Amino acid sequence: MNILITAGDPSGDAHAARLMEALRARVPDVVFEGFGGPAMEMQGLRSVAHLKDVAVSGFWEVAKRFGYFRSLLHKCEQMIQHRKPDLFIPVDYPGFNLRLAASAKQALVPVAWYIAPQLWAWGRNRARELARVVSALLVVFPFEKEYFDAFGINTVYVGHPLLDMLAQEELADEDRSHLNSHEKNIVLVPGSREHELRHHLPTLVDVVKHFRGSEFSFIVPKAPSLPDEAMQPFVNVGAHIAHDSHAAMRKSYAGLVKAGTSTLEASLIGLPFGSFYKTSLTSYMLAKRLVNVSSVTMMNLLLNNNVVHEYLQQQVTVKNLVAELEDLISNDARRRELTEAMAQVRRLLGTSGAASRAADAIVRMM
Repeated sequence: MNILITAGDPSGDAHAARLMEALRARVPDVVFEGFGGPAMEMQGLRSVAHLKDVAVSGFWEVAKRFGYFRSLLHKCEQMIQHRKPDLFIPVDYPGFNLRLAASAKQALVPVAWYIAPQLWAWGRNRARELARVVSALLVVFPFEKEYFDAFGINTVYVGHPLLDMLAQEELADEDRSHLNSHEKNIVLVPGSREHELRHHLPTLVDVVKHFRGSEFSFIVPKAPSLPDEAMQPFVNVGAHIAHDSHAAMRKSYAGLVKAGTSTLEASLIGLPFGSFYKTSLTSYMLAKRLVNVSSVTMMNLLLNNNVVHEYLQQQVTVKNLVAELEDLISNDARRRELTEAMAQVRRLLGTSGAASRAADAIVRMM
């Protein structure tokens, strides 16, 4: 079996790799082509693009690289025409993957989309577009099945793949004694993309400076896609650079986390945190007009309650972030509120096994 599979960011790379592993256990001679990152390449992906080149978000940021993405889309369309894959598996990454899925559909290649794009935030028109191009939609949040079923999409709820990752980490972490000495650590998660780091770094560095001389140490996870030198400003003010974001969250008493997948990771790990996001003014104004959600933090959306405080664009200031951290550190009632809410999220998302359930659904479909 020849499968075309595409993922455009580090979290998609990790989740796609687990799905590939589960598929190989069921179809040993499967061949994977497409693009992704190092985790997918470890599972045998023949990649036509590097993750660092495709991991771009924001309207203006994508527009600046329009030529590159048009060329990559053409290359992938040529693969569909000449290789005739048995299946296309887009993993999230809707801006690019919706276009490629339309080409696959036209070439009579079935499309099994893993981790549905969050079209409930973007409006019904794109959901209708998705309905025209997918054969099956494998969703990771319980409420998504009802939403996409309404558009006539063959929707299967498989659970969230983050639970697979966290369950494996917890199983491997037999000696958890180091977790008892986390009271002095604060984790800052600036993002995995270079433009995210560029927008967030100056403010976060000043936050670290504010706490200099206090009892707290700062940990900053570095995404594999970022160069080491990009983190040097954090090192210069005394922060410790970590290469495992989940371990950093587990060892920390509180944190500030960039809006996105990392906030769900923090919720499931049990880290009391505030979220933030800053981007170019153009991207922010367009998103504000097009996106229809009450919060950009998934935990808030799942609970229909803005329990996590979030700071967007002009609200991302040293004063606001310092005040948030001080509250998270010293306010016991606030910490209990967050801890109870995070436990509720974990119960809501259920058990691990998303990759296995997704692989079973794909094999049944084929």
